[in-house]
Amino acid sequence: MDDVELNPKQSGLLQRFMLPLTILGCVTVVLMLFVVGYLTLSTPDTPTEDIKTVIGKATADPNEETFNDEAAEDGETEQPTQLSDGQFDFDRHRYYSFPLPFVSNLASGKGMLTVEIAIATYGNTLTGEAIIKKLESFNPKIRSAINLRLAQQKLADIDSVEKRKKLTAQLLDDIKLIVDKPDTEQPSAITDVHFVKFVISEAY
Repeated sequence: MDDVELNPKQSGLLQRFMLPLTILGCVTVVLMLFVVGYLTLSTPDTPTEDIKTVIGKATADPNEETFNDEAAEDGETEQPTQLSDGQFDFDRHRYYSFPLPFVSNLASGKGMLTVEIAIATYGNTLTGEAIIKKLESFNPKIRSAINLRLAQQKLADIDSVEKRKKLTAQLLDDIKLIVDKPDTEQPSAITDVHFVKFVISEAY
């Protein structure tokens, strides 16, 4: 069979179409390689959040309080008391101060003791208000017990910080015996006795 020869016009037309087709093929191959590489590299190694987690975050109430589990396990989180109206009340310290100071002669007869005392309580609002009312109602009896305890002190009994701490512990026991019910097993809401003022006037 005789070879088919193309005239110069046909040959130029073929070359004109071959060049764009070659470029288009190269571009197509490059795009395919780019797409395959992008999909491969962009796939995460670890799974993303499941749909339930995403929905839960989206529907969570922003005003809802959250608590630290570690703090709860350590016992650092105070447990509130729910009141009858639905509100929550936390325990806190309250103080009852006597309006007048206590003045007593020392048992040794060598001086005079003047003190101002505050009683510390701890509890929620209802407990705190109830114990403050009790302290007010028992005020005369408590003052009498404190005066009696102070009158028993000698100068050597109260001339150091440690000895004064011992005196506050004795006064605390005296007050609890008056205010607290003797048959109750609940811890007392009265926690401490503090000397707001403590002055020893020695006799010369």
